[in-house]
Amino acid sequence: MEIDLNVLAYLLGKGKHYVEKAVQGTGYLPRTVLGVGTNLIDTDGNIDLLAPKPRATYEKFLKPLLFDVPCQGLSAPEDCQGNGRIEGELLLKSYRDEELRCSACRAAIASHAVN
Repeated sequence: MEIDLNVLAYLLGKGKHYVEKAVQGTGYLPRTVLGVGTNLIDTDGNIDLLAPKPRATYEKFLKPLLFDVPCQGLSAPEDCQGNGRIEGELLLKSYRDEELRCSACRAAIASHAVN
């Protein structure tokens, strides 16, 4: 899986609250995770260049934010109209809009707004 560097850059900047939320209560410092993300930006997303500890930090916190983001559904995750995950091509828009919904849920909401 190739890291979308635009999504990662957003998470390290304006979207760092998503990283902070992910590490909350884990004992990890947000700046540690942000540092791993910065390293990935500097190496064009090459996770093979990460040492074992930063790689574990990537796997635990950044990878789920980049590849496995749950859809919030129409009103709750269990009423997602898709497969329960946000598609990669919608991820940056979803983070920017703070509307973590898949394309099926976005379409359902849009069709309800029109009717």
